[in-house]
Amino acid sequence: MSSVSQLFKNNPVNRDRIIPLDFTNTKTLPDSHVWSKPEPETTTRPIPVISLSNPEHGLLRQACEEWGVFHITDHGVSHSLLHNVECQMKRLFSLPMHRKILAVRSPDESTGYGVVRISMFYDKLMWSEGFSVMGSSLRRHATLLWPDDHAEFCNVMEEYQKAMDDLSHRLISMLMGSLRLTREDLGWLVPDKTGSGTDSIQSFLQLNSYPVCPDPHLAMGLAPHTDSSLLTILYQGNIPGLEIESPQEEGSRWIGVEPIEGSLVVIMGDLSHIISNGQFRSTMHRAVVNKTHHRVSAAYFAGPPKNLQIGPLTSDKNHPPIYRRLIWEEYLAAKATHFNKALNLFRC
Repeated sequence: MSSVSQLFKNNPVNRDRIIPLDFTNTKTLPDSHVWSKPEPETTTRPIPVISLSNPEHGLLRQACEEWGVFHITDHGVSHSLLHNVECQMKRLFSLPMHRKILAVRSPDESTGYGVVRISMFYDKLMWSEGFSVMGSSLRRHATLLWPDDHAEFCNVMEEYQKAMDDLSHRLISMLMGSLRLTREDLGWLVPDKTGSGTDSIQSFLQLNSYPVCPDPHLAMGLAPHTDSSLLTILYQGNIPGLEIESPQEEGSRWIGVEPIEGSLVVIMGDLSHIISNGQFRSTMHRAVVNKTHHRVSAAYFAGPPKNLQIGPLTSDKNHPPIYRRLIWEEYLAAKATHFNKALNLFRC
């Protein structure tokens, strides 16, 4: 059992915080989903774009340090696969509620249909639904949804997970290389030529649905949070909704990340912030909803192997470690209890 699965078993969620609202039959925003007064207008600024056909380590490092989020192009994931993933997500979330809850996540499980787990930290509910995938859970839950017609969904998602596995190894190697770390420092991150190291990184795929909302200015698709991973690779299609916290204090707090056709978004996680000794920014982000378009996204979370101790790899006498060593399961447990305050618990 992976450390991620075990973590969820040790931190069960109340069942009434698992099953989403039946958005199809909801014409007005219920009080349970009404958030506080709207914040000032979101601004739109171009975030860095990194081409993986000829990446520059300097630009990549700058994007990680100043933004903690960037687009990647020329990533090798085909447009047809991204299109198929989006179609299958819409197929899934368009099922009637009585079908979707056949695959509902149990309180102590990490996979299946339901609301995002961070909802337990907020009084108000979010205007979204999700489907979590890890390991063999994909076919088990898909069979519950489509007893005789699940093969296409499973094949597409398995192909996508394999593409993300390969891409995450490539990205993490590049990101850590920008810190001038050696292969010896990162042997667990880089699969060998035979590909036998592919399972070294633990991963988790989260499919998200943000239905059309009758009053989007008073609702929240996904509340502000940082990711507990090394990095997250996000496919968000062509409908905007992702927002990041502004790196500067001036102006609006939130910046909308406009989609770029065929690109993927990389979001640095808390563990990359720790490994880089605070150099890489773990960006607070959220998702907003709209009144006209059903938005879906696929978030792939990459983390280190189970039981591997990690800590700052770039410290020296002038820059002593600011975080202590830990394993991912330990950090996930802290995040499950302390949420966005967890990172401070591991400071030296």
